[in-house]
Amino acid sequence: MTRRLLTYILCLLPCAALAETTPHAVAASDSTKVAAPCTAESTAPSITEHTWLFGFGKANVLDTYLSPLEYTGPALSLTHRSDRLARWGKGKVSTMALFSVQADYLSSPTDDGKELDADFTAAGGWHYNFRPSKHWRIAVGGLAEFTGGFTYNTRNGNNPAQGRAAIDLAASAFAEYTFRVKRGEWRARLGADVPLAGLMFSPAYGQSYYELFSLGHRDHNICFTYPVNAPSVRLTATLDIPLGGSVLTFGYLADVRQSHVNDLKRHAWRNEFVIGYVRRLAIFRPKKK
Repeated sequence: MTRRLLTYILCLLPCAALAETTPHAVAASDSTKVAAPCTAESTAPSITEHTWLFGFGKANVLDTYLSPLEYTGPALSLTHRSDRLARWGKGKVSTMALFSVQADYLSSPTDDGKELDADFTAAGGWHYNFRPSKHWRIAVGGLAEFTGGFTYNTRNGNNPAQGRAAIDLAASAFAEYTFRVKRGEWRARLGADVPLAGLMFSPAYGQSYYELFSLGHRDHNICFTYPVNAPSVRLTATLDIPLGGSVLTFGYLADVRQSHVNDLKRHAWRNEFVIGYVRRLAIFRPKKK
């Protein structure tokens, strides 16, 4: 009963957070300017900030269901993050949504085996914001996160692939520092997300997917995860630089995913350089009569 309730709550939280980011009316703008209201009945605009990050770097992946060896190789990623003030919280609560896709092409230590590894992440949640000065913004909160993916090993015959699915509640925090360089406003940002509790699908040691899905042999395949058996973290450090009418952003992404459940170990360590852009949209809502 407790596991079903936790699953139900984890599934509802991302939907509620993502609903916060859906505007009633959106006025497109460039990265630094917002459009003027269309009518006198519009309230002050709410700004939604969209950040796109394209990453490339190196991945180190171990999945003992497929191989006892660590595979390494190039990693690519695409991340989209949106951030805006929530409709509640008196201007101190913001809502964030995050989507990320990771793809790795990996080789064994002797280069005679290859792996294809991919992950998809969708997360949503809220942050409480502190502004100790006009330059600083500090936010702490939580996210509900879904992660899915697979690993395919070209050397294996009976069990060439491993599928993954997990839901988590994560602690989330970030700090932003805004400063001026000549006439431009620059911004440095450091953020971290740490899963605290969740549920993960995993086959048992030596259990094939044929046994699991065709024969229906279940063996503790939904596992409870927490920082002891699944220590993971996502770190981002970026610098936003105004460039003409746009905002260019670049920095560093560290995505560390680890688990040890059902006597199976897995880790995916990714270190990437990221580059992208920031776009701000103004949302106008009519006054309530």
